[in-house]
Amino acid sequence: MIGAVLAATAALVGCTPASAPAAPASAQTPDAARPAAPATRPPAGGAGPIGGGEIDPEEARLTKEEVARVLALVAKARGLPVLRDVRSRVLARGEILQRIRAHVEREIPEGVLDHQREVLAALELIPADYDFTAGMYRLLEGRIAGFYEPDDQTMYLVDDLSESEAEETLAHELVHALQDQSFSLGKLLDYKAGDSDRLAATHALVEGEAMSAMFDVLVGSAFQIDESMLRKLVAMSTAMSSVGDTPLVLQESLGAPYTDGFAFVQALRREGGWASVDAVWRALPETTEQLLHPEKLAAREPAVEVAVPTAAALGPGFRVVFDDVMGEQALRISFAAYAHRDAAIGAAAGWGGDRYAVARRDDPQDPTRREFALAWRLRFDSAADAAEAGKVIERRFGKACKQRAGLGPVAWTARGSDMAIVAGPYERRGGGEVSAVGTCAGAKAWLAEVMKGGARGGASGEGAKGRQ
Repeated sequence: MIGAVLAATAALVGCTPASAPAAPASAQTPDAARPAAPATRPPAGGAGPIGGGEIDPEEARLTKEEVARVLALVAKARGLPVLRDVRSRVLARGEILQRIRAHVEREIPEGVLDHQREVLAALELIPADYDFTAGMYRLLEGRIAGFYEPDDQTMYLVDDLSESEAEETLAHELVHALQDQSFSLGKLLDYKAGDSDRLAATHALVEGEAMSAMFDVLVGSAFQIDESMLRKLVAMSTAMSSVGDTPLVLQESLGAPYTDGFAFVQALRREGGWASVDAVWRALPETTEQLLHPEKLAAREPAVEVAVPTAAALGPGFRVVFDDVMGEQALRISFAAYAHRDAAIGAAAGWGGDRYAVARRDDPQDPTRREFALAWRLRFDSAADAAEAGKVIERRFGKACKQRAGLGPVAWTARGSDMAIVAGPYERRGGGEVSAVGTCAGAKAWLAEVMKGGARGGASGEGAKGRQ
C-alpha cells in the first residue's frame, strides 16, 4: 500500500533524502567482508552555488571534471563500469519539487493518489481530512537533497545543501546513474497497477545499494555503519524536518527504502560481496518479504496470491476502483501506527500474501459526493502468525465491529491463517469532509463476503503458503 504512495514519487525519480550522520562502527562484521577503502575522498562540497538566491542557469551545474572524479570513485567502490558521462544540474528546492511533481503526473495514472488517500484514511493511518497529496509533497520538499532522472539521464542536486550534504548526495546520486547505465533503472521502477509491493522491494534495493556504495566512498567502508543506529538517525532526521502534522506512516515510508535496503545489501555483501548484489539485479526480489528476509529470497519463497475483494454486499452502485498488495514492509509500517515498533515487526513477519480494494459509489445527482469503502484480505504463514497480527488490529479497533462517527464501521475477523478487514462506507464531499453512511450490520455482511473470497490456489490453515 505505502509502496504506491512514496514509491510512486521517490522511487520513480531516484529521490534522495538528506542523509543522516554516519553511525558508529559495527564490531560484528568480519574484516574479510569489508572492501578496501578508496584511495581518495570525493571533493568536499563542490555542488555548484550552494546557498540561497537566484541561480544563473549557466552556473547552476557541477563541473564535468568534478562529476567525473567522483563518478570514478563511486564506480571503483561499487564495481560497476562507467558507460557514459553523467549530466548534472543544481537547482533551487522549489524547482526540484516541480520536476518531481511533473514526473509523478506523467507516470502515475490519475486517481491513484486519491484512492491511496482513502486506504490510509479508512485504516486511520492519516486523519480523514488530511490532504494526502499536499502533505506528501511537503514532506519530500523538506527532505529532498537530490535525485537522478532516468528519463534525461541527469543528476539534480538542491542548491541549499551544506558541504557534507552535497558530498553525500553527489556520491549517492552517481550510484543511481551507474545503476541506470548497467540495469536500465527507469524501466525497473515504472509504475504498474497492483504491483506496489514488488516496486517497493526494487526501490529498497536501489536505495540500499546507493547507501552502501556511498558509505564505502565517504567513510572507507559501509561496514563501519551500524544499521540499527542508522535507522534511528534517519527516523529522527525525518521527524525533525517534517511539517508538524505529517503522519508517522508517511515519515516511516520515506525512510524505509533506505534503511531496509541498506540492511538487505549489507547482508548480501557479507555473504558474497558485490557479486551477490549483482546476482540479485539479475533476479530481483518479488516481494518486500524477500527483501526483509534474505533467506526467503534465496529460497524464492512466493507470496500467496490473494483474490481481489468484491463489493457486492455493499449494494447497488458500488464498484471496486482500485486494488493493490500491501506486502510485509508496508504492513509493518502500518502496524507501527497501532503498536510499538517491535510488536509491529513481529506481527508483520508472518505475512504470506494480501490484497486490498477500494470500493466507490458515485452520486449521479451530485458529482461532489462520493462514498468509499475498503476491504482488505490477508493470508499469514500460520494461524499463530494471524493471531499475532490480530492482537495489533484488536488493540486499535477492538474485537467487535466499531462504529466511527466520520469513517463509518470497521470490522475484522480471523480464521486459521486468514484475516479480513472492512472499513466504511463513508461519504466524502467536495470540501473533503467525511461522514459515516455504513452500519455494523452491513460491515459484517461484507466481511463474510470478503472472507469467503479467500486466497487463490489453496485452503486456509497452517502451512498453506508452503504448499503452494
